[in-house]
Amino acid sequence: MSLADELDSIRQRKRGPVACTTGVWLAGLDERDRAAFERYVAEGGQLRTLHHTAVRNNCDASETQFRVHCKKRCTCYIGLEVAA
Repeated sequence: MSLADELDSIRQRKRGPVACTTGVWLAGLDERDRAAFERYVAEGGQLRTLHHTAVRNNCDASETQFRVHCKKRCTCYIGLEVAA
């Protein structure tokens, strides 16, 4: 494979939405857990508490990145119109 072919292959694999660490973790949860997460955030639950709980459940995102995701300001939401 030539350099051009390899680089083109890499570029094609990276197309589509790019999820942050928190988004990847959420995608791996079952529907009930994702719904509980979204409900907690929507109801204004403390993000620090949510982050600590998420870490105990195998989320390896930093608290700062986790907060950015919860506020819908991360790469998961690029190009999407999010209601404030």
